[in-house]
Amino acid sequence: MTFKNKKIILTGASSGIGLELLRYLIKNNADVFASSRRQKEILAEDEKKCQFKLIDLTNESEVKQYVDRIIDNTGKIDILINNAGVAQDLSLLEDLEYEEFQSVIRDNVMTTFNMIKYILPIMKKQNSGIIINVSSRSGRRGVPKLSAYCSAKFAVRGLTESVAKEVENSNIKCISISPGGVNTEMRRKLFGDEDAEKQQPTSRIIDIITKILIDEIEVPNGADVLIVKDKEPAIKVPES
Repeated sequence: MTFKNKKIILTGASSGIGLELLRYLIKNNADVFASSRRQKEILAEDEKKCQFKLIDLTNESEVKQYVDRIIDNTGKIDILINNAGVAQDLSLLEDLEYEEFQSVIRDNVMTTFNMIKYILPIMKKQNSGIIINVSSRSGRRGVPKLSAYCSAKFAVRGLTESVAKEVENSNIKCISISPGGVNTEMRRKLFGDEDAEKQQPTSRIIDIITKILIDEIEVPNGADVLIVKDKEPAIKVPES
């Protein structure tokens, strides 16, 4: 499998699914523009093999400048993977601070909105491209004590479906993936090490994403791919 000469933007690339996906894409010769708000686990050798930038993706002007610089450098974008996002501390809704709820929405939804806003016109101009938004199983069903996170991931799904309908009859596709439990630092912080170790590995999510990108798994425009442990990916097509 190779992504040679593919120009890929990947957000949330400094830990978890994003970092493992970054390493996979680099290994398979992709030209990756990776970003994160925090330089967490990314190593110097990873940085040397991609173009990594620390950026606040909730800041619209920063995003615009970032995308403009990429286009000046490459002239095109083949793939956008919106992986940036955060969870919340487990909390009943009535105990959740307004600022925390707002922050979770901003860091999951506005990051996705800003990136699509400035990448989509480029894809329209070149009449090609794929956008993958990383949602969650929590974007399909509510989870107690995770009201902010669920709300954000439901919003990512709505954003995905809306954009998909706006690019119908073109060579652009906008889809989402919704992983169930994954063994990541985020999961460990929420539910503990014992729970996290029972979840699916990040490598499975990477495998599904890359198979989608090479059309080994065919996903219709606007659809969502549910990825849960020990089951085949389930593709949900939106209502017309």
